[in-house]
Amino acid sequence: MKKVPNIYYAAPILLILLLLKPFDARAQRTVTTPKGHVMQYVIEGRDTIFIDEIMPSVIHPRQTMSKREWTRYYKRVYNFSRAYPYALLVSKVIKDTDSLFVTDKMSKRKQERYLNKMKDDLIKEFDPIFRNLSLKQGLMMIRLIDREAGMTPYYIIRHFYSGATAGFWQGVARLFKGDLKRSYDRFGEDRDLEELVGYWERGEFEELYFEIFGQAPKPIYVPERFREEAASLQSPKR
Repeated sequence: MKKVPNIYYAAPILLILLLLKPFDARAQRTVTTPKGHVMQYVIEGRDTIFIDEIMPSVIHPRQTMSKREWTRYYKRVYNFSRAYPYALLVSKVIKDTDSLFVTDKMSKRKQERYLNKMKDDLIKEFDPIFRNLSLKQGLMMIRLIDREAGMTPYYIIRHFYSGATAGFWQGVARLFKGDLKRSYDRFGEDRDLEELVGYWERGEFEELYFEIFGQAPKPIYVPERFREEAASLQSPKR
């Protein structure tokens, strides 16, 4: 498996997760989320009938693919299982941090101090994680961050840093056949990824993965302080 070169995994699009995690007092509070939910019901005579929403199932016609195409598909499913959970977490952190800056009306200088203060500790936590991403998983994660955050990686870097920094890392990405400026295209170039996102959102991805590999997807490693957020982003259960 081709590993992400050190210079690539260190690019700001991966460091976004490391640099933008809110650490004010509000983020430190422990929130207890009750499990389960209250179902609606109707009473018909002496019978009580519970009502709930059921996730729809989409049946795709089996495609005729060559052995090489099936192999590529299996690799795509595996890489998606490693990349998408991180993309969801990164995207949530980006949105939360942007909201924090707006709510607290932070100046650009305060934002820079805030980001730099937490940088070293977070890099120490996530360094071993991103070193174990393959190049294809890293590129896939970039595409999926764009889908979830609604912003290209180039725009994210420019928004939080500067145009010069964004330009520099666009050049680095080009060296590894990446493009931080390209928007996610769910109906075109990224339609294969969009199909897998659909499986995830309908709670069917684990079934698909099991059908291919005979086991459930391996859980990604997330440092303890991020686990509550990561758990809330898991694929729904059918």
